[in-house]
Amino acid sequence: MNETREFYSLIFRETGKFKKMDLPHPTSARADRRNRIVLAASQMFAARAYVEVQMDDLAKAAEVAKPTIYRYFKSKEDLFLEALDGTMNDLVGEVSQVAADPGPAPEVLRRMIGAALRSFARCTAAIRALDGTDAALGERGRAMLRRRAKQIREEFATVLRRGAADGAFRPLDADIVSRAVLGAVRMTSHAEDNPADGRGVETLVDLMLNGLAATSCAKRG
Repeated sequence: MNETREFYSLIFRETGKFKKMDLPHPTSARADRRNRIVLAASQMFAARAYVEVQMDDLAKAAEVAKPTIYRYFKSKEDLFLEALDGTMNDLVGEVSQVAADPGPAPEVLRRMIGAALRSFARCTAAIRALDGTDAALGERGRAMLRRRAKQIREEFATVLRRGAADGAFRPLDADIVSRAVLGAVRMTSHAEDNPADGRGVETLVDLMLNGLAATSCAKRG
């Protein structure tokens, strides 16, 4: 109410009369502040170790007062988990969007691996930040990561089953294969020289679709 009164007082002082103007919707303004806080936290936790991130720095980066952060998050720990979960949710969304493509399963798988490689590369620093937290917070974070990883595996498994039904893939256990695919993606994306470009995608896809054995070796087997 005080903010509204001050707003209209400012308009009166500048124009000499009151004007009917649209004020920002309170709910929208709160959501915007919260989003700015989470975005700033995501970027900062990706760039620094968890223990190095200070709430004062977060408030400055989000362009809000420090007490404002505590209106939305009880603690630094809660904000960290929210930021990490948001980053992982974006990853799930990217992979799910590609998986929904009704195109040929091998091409969809190729694009899913590419999306996962790029997304995991963005998440790597935040995931590593869990190692700098206390045991309780670390376990909460890892539990969230396991839940998100399961969602991604299910998307891969769905495409693998569709490919097997179409005759594009061998009818292997899709759950096990999806774990292998996601494991390879995560290990590759976490490397310091992460090849999240076409080379990395093509290598992983070729490995998944054709295996390691040369054609002559495969025939002898």
